[in-house]
Amino acid sequence: MPGPLEQRLSPNAYRNLVLLALVTLSGHRNSPGLLEDAHRLVTGALPRGRRHPRPHEYVRVRRRVLRRSLLPRSWHPRGQAGMRVSPVDGTGGEVRALEALDGLDSPARAAYALMRMESLDAEAATALLASVGVREAATAVERAREVPATLRLPDPTVVRVSGRGSLMHRRGLVAAAGVLVLAVAALGLTGAGTSGGTGVTTFTAPPPRLAGAGAPDSWRESFRLDLTAWHPRGEAVEDDALVRRSLAAWTEQEGHGTGRAPSAPALLFAGEVADRDVVLLHDGPRVARYTREGGEERVEVFAEPGNGVANWPALRLTDTDAGTHYLLPPWVSEAATAPLGQAGADWSEVGHEDGVTEALPTGEHCGVGPVLRLRAPEVAHGEPYTAIDLGGLDTAHLGYMPPPPAEIRRMGPHEVLDPEQGFGLWGELACAGAPPEGPVRTATAWEFAVQELPGGGEGRWACVRFGAHDGGGLARAVLVAQTDEGTETVVAGEREGGWDCSNLNRQVAAGTWWQEADGRWHYLAAASREVDTITAVGGVEGSSEDGTGVLAVSGPRADSPPVEEVALTALDVRGDEMTVLSP
Repeated sequence: MPGPLEQRLSPNAYRNLVLLALVTLSGHRNSPGLLEDAHRLVTGALPRGRRHPRPHEYVRVRRRVLRRSLLPRSWHPRGQAGMRVSPVDGTGGEVRALEALDGLDSPARAAYALMRMESLDAEAATALLASVGVREAATAVERAREVPATLRLPDPTVVRVSGRGSLMHRRGLVAAAGVLVLAVAALGLTGAGTSGGTGVTTFTAPPPRLAGAGAPDSWRESFRLDLTAWHPRGEAVEDDALVRRSLAAWTEQEGHGTGRAPSAPALLFAGEVADRDVVLLHDGPRVARYTREGGEERVEVFAEPGNGVANWPALRLTDTDAGTHYLLPPWVSEAATAPLGQAGADWSEVGHEDGVTEALPTGEHCGVGPVLRLRAPEVAHGEPYTAIDLGGLDTAHLGYMPPPPAEIRRMGPHEVLDPEQGFGLWGELACAGAPPEGPVRTATAWEFAVQELPGGGEGRWACVRFGAHDGGGLARAVLVAQTDEGTETVVAGEREGGWDCSNLNRQVAAGTWWQEADGRWHYLAAASREVDTITAVGGVEGSSEDGTGVLAVSGPRADSPPVEEVALTALDVRGDEMTVLSP
């Protein structure tokens, strides 16, 4: 029997996502190009190579589309669009179709789209908007409810397309656009082939030769336990035709694109997984995944994963309706999994053969997960480590740092193995905003303060740091409020880049409005362990100079929090300003 999400998933999921993006983006500007931007935003938000979100991916993709549409400067399309997309009734048609929304800002337009297309009620729409950073979500929903539900919205998949860019980029957008009004001969697309995915059917560039394959135990003699130490696995490693075809497909795709063709690729895996052919190739610093199912073949290229001292990632082989199959590092011999969002870490063993795991349900808790517990007994200390699936090719190392008075763990964060080591907290944090775009190497929750909530209950302040492969990252401050009424998460602020919430900068502060059960708002703030004073001015006035590192100032009783901006400052014991993570 299908789960609740599968029952709700519209057969027009892609169309609804584009319409959500279009309606929300129209609140920022009404210039031509909105329709193309909406298509590019959605195709960039989908998992690589996917034309439509699978049921278990939909909530995460919708959240990503919503967040990018509300903050259009925070996303970047993958490469060139390759096609110019415009309404069939001429340039500006999408703006004319949305004239009934004039006067509504982007959050209110997003609220209208969520209630109209996604059939969310006011409460659910408010919660979703708040989770992506909308400060006055309830107000946005109320304004949206004033718009008549009879507004005829355009179908964003019925479009006129004109060509530009390379042939391969054109194919990519055609696969995403849906129903197209297109003069094929004028674009010179004859002979392009009819297969799906990237449409790779003919090869004009000679594929490179594979690098020499290592022996199954060669990793035992390698000092670098990265992808160069992985030996080829899978029952099709001797299938020269399949491997050559995957190499040729990658070479052909890069020849039409802006990347470089593989020069000395190594084979990591070749075999049949879930009734489809899968080939993994490594040509540092890239990994290509080739899949073929029926007459459809696809090549996806990723940045190669980073490798820690003893926290090597698993690689995503393929997604199915039953779940995801991963390829474990050759030295990992023990694997278990546990779902987020449960009272405890209920680990169950994961079956795997030649490094390929059984299908594991993914994205079931706020679009992320599962958590994997992996162990390589012969390597380093041989202790288990934890990893989480955030939707990329490789899993991210999952960690937790406890709050004071616990000592700072100089060796790095704890593995998330049980509730005392952050498993329960991560179950809440996973629902406090989507992970950033791009490959994520580490996901660490730095719990920097605990605060008694007005009216009873406990507020746990955490800074979630997503570390990127290139050394960058995103730090997000989250208040996890636990009361008799339940648990809620509030995103207090975030910041891209920098050292925040890492061993290089542990001194952070954050503040946010929080509503008590009786309807009164309170401005809550906290800072990490070396804080001396916290001061809030503007929409609320208050300070804490007792060294506790927390501040609570009562506000009004109202449906929405005060709108006046609050400026928060925090000084450490040396008198230096601490980093404040703000919206």
